[in-house]
Amino acid sequence: MPRILALDNLSELGLEVFRKEGFEVDVKPPQKPDELAAIIGEYDGLVVRSATKVTAEALAHSGKLKVIGRAGVGTDNVDKAEATKRGIVVMNVPGGNTISTCEHTLALLLALCRNIPKAHQSMLEGRWDRKLFMGTEVRDKTLGIIGVGRIGGEVAKRALAFEMKVLAFDPILTKLKAEALGVELVSLDEMIERADFITIHAPKSDKTLNMIGYEQLKRMKPTCRIVNCARGGIVNEADLARALKEGIIGGAALDVYTSEPFESNPFTGLDNIIMTPHLAASTDEAQLTVAVDVAKQMVEYLTVGTIVNAVNVPSLDGETRKKLSPLLYLAERLGTFLSGYMKGTPKAIRIDYSGVLPVTDTYPLTVAVLIGFLKPLVESVNEVSAPSLLEDHGIEFSETRRADVPDYNFLVGVTVETDKEKHHVAGTLFGNDDPRICVIDGTRVDAVPEGHMVVCRNEDKPLIIGRVATIIGEAGVNIANLVLGRDERGGRAATILNIDDPLSDDVMEKIRAVPHVKEARLLKL
Repeated sequence: MPRILALDNLSELGLEVFRKEGFEVDVKPPQKPDELAAIIGEYDGLVVRSATKVTAEALAHSGKLKVIGRAGVGTDNVDKAEATKRGIVVMNVPGGNTISTCEHTLALLLALCRNIPKAHQSMLEGRWDRKLFMGTEVRDKTLGIIGVGRIGGEVAKRALAFEMKVLAFDPILTKLKAEALGVELVSLDEMIERADFITIHAPKSDKTLNMIGYEQLKRMKPTCRIVNCARGGIVNEADLARALKEGIIGGAALDVYTSEPFESNPFTGLDNIIMTPHLAASTDEAQLTVAVDVAKQMVEYLTVGTIVNAVNVPSLDGETRKKLSPLLYLAERLGTFLSGYMKGTPKAIRIDYSGVLPVTDTYPLTVAVLIGFLKPLVESVNEVSAPSLLEDHGIEFSETRRADVPDYNFLVGVTVETDKEKHHVAGTLFGNDDPRICVIDGTRVDAVPEGHMVVCRNEDKPLIIGRVATIIGEAGVNIANLVLGRDERGGRAATILNIDDPLSDDVMEKIRAVPHVKEARLLKL
């Protein structure tokens, strides 16, 4: 049975999900990258929270690891690019801590407004300093939300209940969705200048790293307060500490940091900041939900292949995968055909979908084509690593789709260009589950994409088929299927034979020597 490595104090109920399925579970404390590297290869699945950093160093020794489950939303503690290259699915639980993070955001916001931590401390020290802790109300104030996904949307709902005006900055939020939420869609620059409070709920990425620095802070209202329960580094910590010291903004509340725990805290000694140690998801309800949900997702993947909430590969449930199986088979075989048929170093690959496909989302088919194409060329490839490997090898990729196609309900076409030549192949399904290659370099055929295949390009002349078949028969190899195609009478033709066993180089040279045979290639699907 699969082995699971569970780190970062995963909830016991989550561990029970694995154990009830017969999985072997090893529970360990958070691991440093070198410690994780020493043990990670022994497991089929790894489940973490935020403490353990799953780095490229650790993944270099991933061994049989197939899936990493993040018990939470953010996955920046997992090197997804490296996991993708190694064919490892990375899953998260996008909705599990939505409410807990939303509520923590509002708790920090209100604590900032009413000076609650400082007032509490003064009471513990035996003082009664009412006049020192004058607060401000949130009603009629303007809240800016950076990132209006699940959490940002929930914060917006509650802010509106507080009778606040809500501004939203999100590069993919539509105006229609913004109107439905009751928020005003603005640019980041406009939000910075208008907001009384700014709360961040964006993912950490190259685009959001240091999104708010000293220049942005200087343009905010001097009374503006910032809350960050998303990811450390979106607000530049050094710049924020400087702005707080200089009184450029009114205050800040942080739950996340660039280094957790802090190696050097730039906010030490400041009295206009509130800090919590990454507590946004730390509620009993949230930890139970994310632990159980991620465990169920990992069990589904490791037992029946269902992919749910993956961040580096399209999610596809087992039933849908089963229904698409013939189409995925066809797509992969088209890629494999061209990989074996081409000569030279591949430079570009293009996939063309035409007609009425039995699916609306073509990405799984695209990945299947790439797997088939790359499998003979690289050491290891699967649905996770295929697109990344293509990019790593410098092979250009493009995809098109059109509605009409003559003579077929649909066609999946693949074109590969190498430094020596260019070839195109297209296929479809006959009925619901009979994959066929229908076009090879412009010639109509009806070939079965399986087993050993001999593909001849020849002139449309008599006796060619008989001579080629005789050579194969004399080599002691049986012909399972034979398909012919031609452009026009006496023009270019194609002869495709499915054979039971491979042919030697000498036999292939005899076939190429047959009069009017222009080329003959042997491949295995």
